[in-house]
Amino acid sequence: MSDLSLLAASPGRVVARQSVLYIFRERTVALLAGLFVVLVMVSAYLGWSATTTVNSIYNDAVVYLTSQNQPIPPNPVHDVSPLSLMRNMSIYVSLIGALAAIVIGYQLIASDRKSGVVPLIGSRPLSRADYLQGKIRALLATNGVLMGIAAAIATLTFLILPQVSLSIGGWAKLFLFFVLAYGYMILFGLIALGTAARARSESVGLLVPVTIWLTVTFILPSLTANIHPTAAINPISALAPPPDTAFFHWSGWLIGPLSLAESFKFLSAGLLDYLPATTMSHSLVPPLPDLLIALIGVTVFATRSVMTMNFTRGEFDV
Repeated sequence: MSDLSLLAASPGRVVARQSVLYIFRERTVALLAGLFVVLVMVSAYLGWSATTTVNSIYNDAVVYLTSQNQPIPPNPVHDVSPLSLMRNMSIYVSLIGALAAIVIGYQLIASDRKSGVVPLIGSRPLSRADYLQGKIRALLATNGVLMGIAAAIATLTFLILPQVSLSIGGWAKLFLFFVLAYGYMILFGLIALGTAARARSESVGLLVPVTIWLTVTFILPSLTANIHPTAAINPISALAPPPDTAFFHWSGWLIGPLSLAESFKFLSAGLLDYLPATTMSHSLVPPLPDLLIALIGVTVFATRSVMTMNFTRGEFDV
């Protein structure tokens, strides 16, 4: 983009463009983004491998049963929803995807503060609203690239698998899952963006969102559903019913709205068709409103943090 076109562009768009270019040059962001894409490919491969293996065994069984004049059972591949082949993707989004969004959101603000350019930005005819708009645009764009790659890999997997096919409703559910996953990543990105603008210390600016992510991903599920931290990385184990005790009834009802990872996994399981029929949320707030309220809350937090940031002295305290 030329200098003339930069002058013609809106201030928010200029901030967004420069921020995106910086983010894609950051090695930490590139590492996490690459890891996320690799894990998405692994998820797609596992789904493809499992389907191909089961179908191969079934074809061999058909040959044998036919030679023995035995009845041929239905193909087990067709007994489960094809969407469930992507169930591991919900875990990768809640772990690596959310962590990548945190690093992106943090770097969008922290990079300006660490380089000392915030006072320079404040001296230019650039409003706080334009600066905020540019940073949020950059956050949406960078996370959108990651989620777009994940969606493309999943779509390609279903297109090249001859054993399975998605109905129109199945494609719609897959699309809604990626919308949900995108919103979940943006939620953590906004938390990091807000803490990076508000924190006085560089380490605190990153530690706070990471601590929140660890808490909602591993600690709260242990308190609300007795889910062991290692089981939280298994999409099926994460949906195990809690013990039938008063403690877990009350903790699930009261603390459940704070356990955003559980809400995300519950909705993901429903969209990817691996949610057991008898499983239901015991939280005071249902999963979808829970995530929407959280997203609105962190948007307000990030907005207030950037709008009240000191542009005369932006650097972190040493």
